[in-house]
Amino acid sequence: MITKWSRRLFTMAMASACLTGLAPATAQDVAGPEAANIDWRQFEGTTLRFLGGQHPASAALQSVVGDFEALTGIKVEVEQISWDAYFQKVQLDLSSPDPQYDLFLANGGDFDWLYGPTGSVAKIDEFLNDPKLTDKAWYDLADVDPKVLAAASWDGVAGHQAGTGSAHVVPFMSESYMVTAQQEMLDKYKLKLPTTLEEVRDAAKTIYEGEGGKVAGFAARGGVGVVNAALINFLLNYGGGDLDADMNSRLASTESAYVHDLLLNQILRPYGPQGWLAMEWTDLRARAAQGEFGIWYDADWFAVGYEDAAQSKVAGKLVYGNLGSADSKFADYYYFGLAINDKSPRKDAAWLLAQYFSSKPVMLRLAVENQLLMPTRASVYNAPAFAEKYGKWGNGTWLEAAKANLSQWSKPAFTPTDQQGSIKNIWAAGAHQIYEGADVNQTLGQVAADIDSLMERAGY
Repeated sequence: MITKWSRRLFTMAMASACLTGLAPATAQDVAGPEAANIDWRQFEGTTLRFLGGQHPASAALQSVVGDFEALTGIKVEVEQISWDAYFQKVQLDLSSPDPQYDLFLANGGDFDWLYGPTGSVAKIDEFLNDPKLTDKAWYDLADVDPKVLAAASWDGVAGHQAGTGSAHVVPFMSESYMVTAQQEMLDKYKLKLPTTLEEVRDAAKTIYEGEGGKVAGFAARGGVGVVNAALINFLLNYGGGDLDADMNSRLASTESAYVHDLLLNQILRPYGPQGWLAMEWTDLRARAAQGEFGIWYDADWFAVGYEDAAQSKVAGKLVYGNLGSADSKFADYYYFGLAINDKSPRKDAAWLLAQYFSSKPVMLRLAVENQLLMPTRASVYNAPAFAEKYGKWGNGTWLEAAKANLSQWSKPAFTPTDQQGSIKNIWAAGAHQIYEGADVNQTLGQVAADIDSLMERAGY
């Protein structure tokens, strides 16, 4: 029987084959949900409620809810709210004996490390090992990048790294980081794409001064985002880190002082964008697309906006790469997945949604048709349709940098702890003080002391 799923997948496969010259794939290469040996309608008539922050990941779920409802007879109510309100609402709901929501958008360790070890969200093993709920052969969990699965796992023991304990989500979208530059700007000043922070400093100075200050030489996130989208990555590459094995802060180290001084005092303050202190990811992404920066560093999937000629002035004019130190280019591995409220009386039905949403055919559809990057499944990432759609960005440099991150550089950067959100807030406040002129060593010493006091009060 030719289903809606098989028609869609066959069209994608044929289009890819025609464009790339490969032998045509068949619809059976990526089996639709009807091929799974489970009863998708076993919870027909159930209503699930999902809560997510305002993000493309939440919007992606909304885009496939109609097909899931038709397949299962389960109604899904999707609610997207601001991130500040989201975190508050999640905490209240997970502590309630009568929760309103069945599923949440889990955003990296900030979510799973806080709620997973407490038993607030369900472990995926209880669903994976139930043949009534999961066809393991069809779902093929081995196809999901093991590093991102490890990032979603922690046993709750202080000092233990990500990858210990049980997983609480199957991530459907990952995020790592890369450096991007306007190729014409590099050519104009005879520069190469920087691969180290020292090279960034020199190139940013050349661009900023050459453009009379009208173009920022380099940009990275401000706000709290400077920690998770810049500082933690560079610390790892220059021999530093956030916490040691005894859960003490490492931010007062010599390596940390070097990175903070280099990024904040030698690059961003003299050659960065105006309004940097408040520039979060949405602002950076939009301003980069308008050509306000010569070079910048942020999430790999932001290229969807950069390369959209309808909204970007720099589409087709960029080059991408990996950035770190002379020795390494490590970048944090962030992720998004669907976490199931362990107190929900509809956990099994919720798993059908989580399984469906993170399956091969849905992830392929979202990646190619909806441009939801980055997929976490190798089969999707290596699909001809994926390479055809995104392989031309930056003359192939985007795909090359993304693959280098996934195969070599990306890893969970933060030490797992349920205090991660508070640590980032203290750290970001210190970084902002340094940017505004505070002494580097004195400020980082106080930041480290404040974090140590926080951890002591939390029982570490």
